[in-house]
Amino acid sequence: MNRQKFLKSLTSLSGWRETAFMLALTERALPSLQLYLEASGGLTDLTVAFDGCEKKHPDQHGAVAFLACLMDASWRVALLSPEEETVVELLDDISAIQSILVDDSNYGASPSLDCCLNWEQALLSVLNQDRKRAQESSQRALDTVTGFIEFSEGEGLSDDALVKLFEQHPLIEREFSFQAEADEMLRRAKSPAEAFIRDLRTLAMDDGVSSIGISLQE
Repeated sequence: MNRQKFLKSLTSLSGWRETAFMLALTERALPSLQLYLEASGGLTDLTVAFDGCEKKHPDQHGAVAFLACLMDASWRVALLSPEEETVVELLDDISAIQSILVDDSNYGASPSLDCCLNWEQALLSVLNQDRKRAQESSQRALDTVTGFIEFSEGEGLSDDALVKLFEQHPLIEREFSFQAEADEMLRRAKSPAEAFIRDLRTLAMDDGVSSIGISLQE
């Protein structure tokens, strides 16, 4: 499907499918956020939370484990066992993380903030389903990838050369293919059953490689 047609088609996603799509975008970008906050020490005041989350995610630690816990909780209370009160608490957590990132001038803060913004929109969609959010979140996720490409490979290129670089870049194709497959999965699904959510999360995680190619294993 043409990318513009795909973005337009996202306006027809609604209810739990729209929420799940945005959570999948967040899951895809999560390693970038995890590694940036772990490296920057932005969440060091949450050592008690770290302890609990490290028990749930024994292969991870610190901010990486804490954010994995928040992601698990988001899927659970948004789709599997809806709990609006806990959704509000998670929004407070995401807002606190955003406040750390918003004034950070380092490049790594930019994709991390994009991840938080899509996470926030996913949770808000649980509380208010009247506003359509998937298209904006999809574009933000794609913008994260183009921003990374421009930062890492675009120095000195003209606008036309940048556009050509974006059109041919494997990271752009990878992100678009992921989004299209997630959308197709959601349109086929009858309900947010646990097995379906597990499959969608597996697709989004892509063995721990983020949308901009950053891996937890590196």
